[in-house]
Amino acid sequence: KTGSTYIFFTEKGELFVPSPSYFDVVYLNPDRQAVVPCRVTVLSAKVTLHREFPAKEIPANGTDIVYDMKRGFVYLQPHSEHQGVVYCRAEAGGRSQISVKYQLLYVAVPSGPPSTTILASSNKVKSGDDVSVLCTVLGEPDVEVEFTWIFPGQKDERPVTIQDTWRLIHRGLGYTTRLSQSVITVEDFETIDAGYYICTAQNLQGQTTV
Repeated sequence: KTGSTYIFFTEKGELFVPSPSYFDVVYLNPDRQAVVPCRVTVLSAKVTLHREFPAKEIPANGTDIVYDMKRGFVYLQPHSEHQGVVYCRAEAGGRSQISVKYQLLYVAVPSGPPSTTILASSNKVKSGDDVSVLCTVLGEPDVEVEFTWIFPGQKDERPVTIQDTWRLIHRGLGYTTRLSQSVITVEDFETIDAGYYICTAQNLQGQTTV
């Protein structure tokens, strides 16, 4: 049998557990809880959540948002209206303190295996041409994607160039998505390069092959 207990450490002058940065990002995913990690160092501290603009207190009503002193403010069912910049305020022993700020970003793509598409620069090429094939994944902002390729010249150790990139994109109404791409390029196309180019994208939830 295993058990656990939570230990409060009171640090002089600090009502919040120190954060390594002055500004953090919290992703709001529609199919799982999100946590604004305002943890206090004093058990008796009163903690409230506030929106920066428009300036107002966000009530932890126990239905949409609850406060757990071991975790912080928990959004039980995140949705797009929750996004924005927020911070926490703690009061204890006649002192008050404001936490770091948190940017809440709503995720447009639900969790799951990568949603993957593939596109070639051309389906018909002649000898000597340069050909590129692009594999694209739209996914959660904080979920990394790994790409692997199978291509016709692989068994003959045909030299190719593979470049992987990613960036965050905003898709209207404040929705945020991670755009991950992998490009395989074959220079000076030869007969052995003709055939199927297969891309496999993998994240923690699974993999997709196209």
